Amino acid sequence: MKFVSAAYLILSSAILSIAEASCSTEKTIDLTSGATQIKLMGFAAKSVERFTGQGNKIVLKGYDYEPEVEVGSGMITISAGSPCKEDDVGDGGSGGGAAASAAAALGVTSLFSKNAMVMSLAALVFTVPYASAEDHSGGCANEIMIEIYTEPLDPPSAIMDLEAYVEEEFKTEACPTESMWWKHHPSVFGGYEGCVAEKYLSPCAFDTRDANTSLAYDSGSCVDTGKSYEDQTFWILWGDPMDKEELVARTGSTPTVVFPLTRGPYPSYPHGLDGDETSDYIQDDAKTAKAVAKDFLVYIGAITEAAKDDWLVSMTEGAENGIQMLWAGKALEIARTTCNRDIYVLMEAPAYGYSSGEISSWVNKHSESFYAGDECLCALAETCNDPTVTVNNVGYFPPNIPSRLGGDNNTYAADSTSAASPWFESMVFPENPSGRIKTPQIPNANRRVCDGVYVWPMYFYFNNFQVPLEDIPDCSGWSYAITKGYSASVRAGFITYKKDSPASSTDALSDILGDFNSLGYGSYSEWSWWGQMQLQQQFMSKPVDDPTSWIGAYSALMKEKWDAINEAFMDCPILTLTNAGQGAYSFFIMNEGYRGLSSTSTHISSFFQDVLGVVATTYSWGFRGADPSEYYGEGVGTRDFVRMQMYRDKNVYMEVARRAKMVCADQSTNIGLDLVSPADYVLIQTAGTRRRLHEVESHEERHRMLKEEVPHLQHRQLERVLVNMKM
Repeated sequence: MKFVSAAYLILSSAILSIAEASCSTEKTIDLTSGATQIKLMGFAAKSVERFTGQGNKIVLKGYDYEPEVEVGSGMITISAGSPCKEDDVGDGGSGGGAAASAAAALGVTSLFSKNAMVMSLAALVFTVPYASAEDHSGGCANEIMIEIYTEPLDPPSAIMDLEAYVEEEFKTEACPTESMWWKHHPSVFGGYEGCVAEKYLSPCAFDTRDANTSLAYDSGSCVDTGKSYEDQTFWILWGDPMDKEELVARTGSTPTVVFPLTRGPYPSYPHGLDGDETSDYIQDDAKTAKAVAKDFLVYIGAITEAAKDDWLVSMTEGAENGIQMLWAGKALEIARTTCNRDIYVLMEAPAYGYSSGEISSWVNKHSESFYAGDECLCALAETCNDPTVTVNNVGYFPPNIPSRLGGDNNTYAADSTSAASPWFESMVFPENPSGRIKTPQIPNANRRVCDGVYVWPMYFYFNNFQVPLEDIPDCSGWSYAITKGYSASVRAGFITYKKDSPASSTDALSDILGDFNSLGYGSYSEWSWWGQMQLQQQFMSKPVDDPTSWIGAYSALMKEKWDAINEAFMDCPILTLTNAGQGAYSFFIMNEGYRGLSSTSTHISSFFQDVLGVVATTYSWGFRGADPSEYYGEGVGTRDFVRMQMYRDKNVYMEVARRAKMVCADQSTNIGLDLVSPADYVLIQTAGTRRRLHEVESHEERHRMLKEEVPHLQHRQLERVLVNMKM
């Protein structure tokens, strides 16, 4: 039994009705519901005991003064009233035994079982049990014994208990979508406490990247701007903020992980065959996490049960970290086994990319192990073991397969089968941003690595929200993460790589992975793999297609978003949605009459920003040197596309759809405030290109020149266009 010093007893029930018998040997208080605390006035608790199975009540015993009970707001106060007649005095020595003696010393014993405390979201506490008592006996506090009786409850789910605690402690239901409750340090925003945006934790619960929001933060206060949701400019770029409110509502739970704050040793994470969780090698903290990761892949339909033993697993810090490790491992393998130092990555455009310079630096840390055969060009200069590896993105559109010069002075097509080739292939499944399932080009699967961050059922609307297992490419390694399926702020993931890969492949990747487990890099926190494992286990606790499961609810939510966007842009004369229901992003191509107009000085889509009030990207860099006219038709350039992510709250996409329907139906319409119509957009962008506005430094001069071209536009519309040009 746990003893703590406290002034209040926290109870699991609240509104009480009182059956009194004046100064009888005991007094009974019937428990119903409501209050959460008992306060003693003029009494000190000699003992507190808890019983089950005899109804719901509190029994007071062993008192010399009549207990007077008052029920307030969440509080039951028991005060010492008039002295009892001598014949009515209770047996102060009864009930309590050893427990009562301990309680008399410390003031209280625990009222609740562990489960009951969790359910009431509070621990039992008593403070100053004697000092606060009014003295009715010439200097000694009056004692009272308390017995609490409750009917046994069904054992609560540990997860439900935990979620209830999180809900109360972190006020998870107190704030609007895309925000959270937060208390800043007194030196930050004046100690603001309340709803903050998920991004940057800015006060007043609005994303600072949005514009024309209904609230603004000014001088420590949240100020009503008078603007509405229909006025708002929405940042729908990259992968945040995220739509947690809908998912929590549909699943009825907030996924929560637990880390006991216990001390522990330095972590240990072997890689390669030593890191096989099914082996007898014992120096691996993450064996069970690896096994659970494979179970999760089976659960989402990414691999079969029979294929689990074909793969090794290593833990990472998210999607990009994992795929860059795979790239570095493959580049290091090529540098160790061939003459190549300029290594080329085949990527069908448009394609998601990674930091090739950073990857090259990881590889070059191992330059002493690079191959240095006499046939190599670097041998002539005696530079084969210098840190000179470069990793280079090469975009293409099939069937136009590119070629490059190798380090042995031979030219290799990207789909070469030669072991001396400088090529490996990178694929995303399904692709970002197009959502397409692409066809591998390099025959040797050992020269291919794949990004599986989007391998979640909710990104396969076009396949009835099932991962198309038969279309998954054969890759030597895969990077997975909870980033796109759960939270972008939680940096946890894992890679899988084939057990039967050549030793040169496994060894190179293991060396790269080992670098990231060094203490200089920061090693790898057990909280990352442990938290990821708990989330995966929670997700797997329900069938994947259960509408209240995380993935089932997410799939239904994605369907609603996609349906709204698809309907709004269907047969739109301005632009075409290319990938309805495919992937995690909507990917548009501008139609004739609107091509070649987006600003060349920014990655932001001018049309979406000036006409729809949406900040989204053209994704111009994603073509990696490939010419989109080869695939999409003559005259199509890299800035004639728009990628809009599908991660924000559902209502954002409903509002975008409302605006799109208006301008697609009538190109002379503007949707309000300071936006322009599609027809005016064409005039503005044509004039801007013709008069080379981007070369004019003076804002005032730009405004004057633009006013000459579109004199009917209001000042605020021109200002918005000019500000957008600067972005």
